[in-house]
Amino acid sequence: MHTHSTESSVSLTVTHTSITGLLHDLATISHGAGTRATPTGFTPLDMVLDGGFIAQELVLLGGRPGVGKTLTALQRARAAAAAGRTVAYICYEHDEVALLGRMIVQEIATNHPEVDATQMAALRAVIRDLVMGLRTLGEVAAVHPSVASAIESLNQSADHLTLFRASTQWSDTAWIAEIVVQHLKPGGLLVVDYLQKVPVQGFPDTREQVMRATEALKDLAVGADISVLALAAADERGVAARRLRLEHLRGSDSLAHECDVAMILNEKVAATADRHLRYDMHKMESAKQRILLSIEKNRRGQHDTHLEFVKDFANFRLDPGGAFNSDGLYEPDQPSVD
Repeated sequence: MHTHSTESSVSLTVTHTSITGLLHDLATISHGAGTRATPTGFTPLDMVLDGGFIAQELVLLGGRPGVGKTLTALQRARAAAAAGRTVAYICYEHDEVALLGRMIVQEIATNHPEVDATQMAALRAVIRDLVMGLRTLGEVAAVHPSVASAIESLNQSADHLTLFRASTQWSDTAWIAEIVVQHLKPGGLLVVDYLQKVPVQGFPDTREQVMRATEALKDLAVGADISVLALAAADERGVAARRLRLEHLRGSDSLAHECDVAMILNEKVAATADRHLRYDMHKMESAKQRILLSIEKNRRGQHDTHLEFVKDFANFRLDPGGAFNSDGLYEPDQPSVD
């Protein structure tokens, strides 16, 4: 079997090129249904993606600032680790302690419905103290049984999920490749938060940098037999657009070409066509509480599919029990409703 090297000279396995080799592998290796899928933890999304993320795929998650990209990616990383997959979460925006604090809050909100809104607000304040270094882990765990339970639950997945604080100065694709080799097993999940901040030396043009980083992440997915979830930021047009599309992501040409699945997050109230909300205040208020996740590309099958999830941003999460969106979406050439 032939191998190739990444920028860090780390050898990664690639698939056979001969039909004989492929048939031999299929005859000797189990490829049962669902064995290669890494669950996202979002019920309707796993349904559309045939069980979740698939090894050797590059998945994009795009959205404007503040729409919930990081919290959604953390939920998916947690679901993959809970399913026994190795996960590396690389973040250029937040440090490991800040990410862990969000995960503790997510864990409490998800698994302890007995904690009411008032209690939850107090617990978030305590966990914020932990992140800021004002309290120890033991002090925080003693505040409420749900906190201790959440920490213990996360600790049980500690061998599967690793958080990394990345730098735009030195955390390049070679550094990412080293993390993959050291921390991920085949079928694992690499999360990059976010793609446009991955530094690429020698290419001052932003579009070229995005292209090179995207190609490197796709090569890692294939060579290491893992899934890669890369968060992607909107360009200037996308920030101003009412409904963000794949074409509005920074470096969209290379992103659209290289990715296997492209998902876009939008506020539902902005992305829905006027005719569905303008004269129905109940639907308008309901839409304000929801995030729309649109699958704009899916090489494996179903695309142009739109799912919606209730926001729980106070607890750094979306309700994973979403639904298929049935309302028409805004298109730029649609006439406005007066």
